[in-house]
Amino acid sequence: MDPTFPIAYWQVALTLVAALLSYIIVKGLHSRQLFYKLRRQGLPMPSWNIVTGNLLAFLPLLKHFPSNAHQNYLITELSKKFKKWDSCFYLDLWPFSIPFLVISSPSLAIQATQELDLPKPFDLDRFFRPFAGGTDTLFTLNGTEWKRSHAIFNPGFSASFILSQTHNIVRETADLVEIFKDHATKGDIFLLDDLLGYFMMDIIGAVILGSRLHSKKQFNQLGHAMRSQVRWQIADGELNLFKRWNPARPLVQWYNSRQMDSYVSKELEKRFAERQKSSDSPPRSVMDLVLDNYMKENPSAKTSSRMDPSFEKWASVHIRTFLFSGHDSTASTIEYCYHLLSKHPEAMTRIQAELDEVFGADPSTVGPQLLDQPQKINMLPYTTAVIKETMRLFPAASGVRKGLPGSILQDSNGNRFPTEGVTILIMHSAIHINPDYWKEPKSFIPERWLVGPEHPFYPAKGAWRPFEFGARNCIGQTLVMQDAKTVLAMTVREFDVCGAYDEWDELHPRKGLKTAWGERAYHVFRAAAHPADGFPCRVTKRK
Repeated sequence: MDPTFPIAYWQVALTLVAALLSYIIVKGLHSRQLFYKLRRQGLPMPSWNIVTGNLLAFLPLLKHFPSNAHQNYLITELSKKFKKWDSCFYLDLWPFSIPFLVISSPSLAIQATQELDLPKPFDLDRFFRPFAGGTDTLFTLNGTEWKRSHAIFNPGFSASFILSQTHNIVRETADLVEIFKDHATKGDIFLLDDLLGYFMMDIIGAVILGSRLHSKKQFNQLGHAMRSQVRWQIADGELNLFKRWNPARPLVQWYNSRQMDSYVSKELEKRFAERQKSSDSPPRSVMDLVLDNYMKENPSAKTSSRMDPSFEKWASVHIRTFLFSGHDSTASTIEYCYHLLSKHPEAMTRIQAELDEVFGADPSTVGPQLLDQPQKINMLPYTTAVIKETMRLFPAASGVRKGLPGSILQDSNGNRFPTEGVTILIMHSAIHINPDYWKEPKSFIPERWLVGPEHPFYPAKGAWRPFEFGARNCIGQTLVMQDAKTVLAMTVREFDVCGAYDEWDELHPRKGLKTAWGERAYHVFRAAAHPADGFPCRVTKRK
């Protein structure tokens, strides 16, 4: 062995450490200079100093929340202090996060997403990379590249195509019904978050890939790797250094990414060969639509032995992105629908009455009826209202945009907020309970989605933002709503799904607070926002 090897190794290591420290120092100085200028202009921000930025503003709030509560609670609490600014403030959390302009006002959010149509920030790439396996996803692209990708995928998320996927959604939900029956028979406590995560992977796998994963019942390489990636993801502003610098994370994420790439590549090759033989047959998945577009733009591909490697990589990154975004937040939403319905029997009674009226009294006939008449899923206004109200109270994510030179937001009082150098964080959890825009903001009132503009409960313009607005709104929102409505239609009259947190806490005692804003199923970060402790629950058959 070369005796100089250890010396060379440590030289490389020291160089990397020095480079990292230089990066932190340079970025830190830039952030502090930016906020120093903003503060001198008298713009809103929590207590700030040049050493710690706004980090100390969090300290008084930490004692009011569980240690693992989602950071959105802290930011939402801070937003309450800036009402005179129409609910926005600057936030400097370096080195734990990038500079933010936090918005909890619909009017400012509308300016950022629709009037100015600001681009998506590059920082989103860091979040999506473990799930997508690369950069330049539909969620992070801008300009002409985004327009081209959006045009290719948009037909696969149209209302008509999603309705054509009813058989996939019903088939997977029928399996979920059988799993619920099994748990009801056993009377056990289980984690709903895990079950619905794999269940939604099966639905999105069928819609995107055109193949069944069966991951909710057995091991599946793609489903297991994606769900593992979700568990290992950390928040951009994670303050726990042991979590932030866990040396196992990059290794696990690399392995999971390889597993997903391998699986998706095989599916792409298999479907490519099928579409070459039968390109005139109706597409049965989003991937079929993309492959048809590829062969239309590249006629020689119809006789080629394999796809162009650059296209295959591009397609894989986007497919993995849709697999992640299409399953994770939807699973969380369905969990909270069960949770809120179990706490509000009057809403449960009304949703059951609607389902009786549309599908008849026998819950077991819902699936067959939807297979025969898929449009019936759009005849459920109260069920839709329950889902929308759930998304309001428990939003799975927030919106982000990139500030630009010369792009200035202005509130109703004429105050102007420059966006250059900051990422605009549209805080859904704050907007959705802002009493300036919602009557009884923390109450579960599905009826607010069924009243007219003259009613005091009618939602204010732009105040409900789970799918965001503007050209960059969520491409998959039709699929999300159809998934959630189908699951509720096929389960809520047959089963009661209730949280079992009291029993769980007895079995898993821990010190410290266990509720946030009085809610035991509070949000924790797990890629999207999910219920604490995986939502331990029991399922019982309804009488």
